[in-house]
Amino acid sequence: MKSTKKKKNTYVVNLDTTLCPLELFCLCENTPMAVVTLNGEKLQENTNWNGSMLFPNPPATTMVNMYKQLKPIMGKKLASTIIEYHDKETKKPIAFLFPTNEISTSYKSLEELKQRLNHATRQDLERQANIREKYLNMLSMKNEEKTR
Repeated sequence: MKSTKKKKNTYVVNLDTTLCPLELFCLCENTPMAVVTLNGEKLQENTNWNGSMLFPNPPATTMVNMYKQLKPIMGKKLASTIIEYHDKETKKPIAFLFPTNEISTSYKSLEELKQRLNHATRQDLERQANIREKYLNMLSMKNEEKTR
């Protein structure tokens, strides 16, 4: 049996200091975010537009809006990490997983998306989604306690 490698890119973006409020992009197709780390390699210290990448809305806007809530629970790194998954045959990006556990893809269902991922990438998507779900449940429980 041949082992497969994960086909993905992992972006860590800077949401603490930005040139303008990213919420302004909520009605746009994409939100530009400064990528500071790509696949564990540090790209830049600052948040200039040269190092920005466009991420699809509405999940990108949701991430920006929830960042301050997610950061204390998930930690700064996970709360600002976006994973881009690639098609097993074409190697092109076909989905983004956000810290809010939202998946942006053109496929109509999660099952259809998973069919386009190789085994290792499919397992990674499931594992990463489970990690995010755990933290989102913790946030939900924390918010419920506040309302009591």
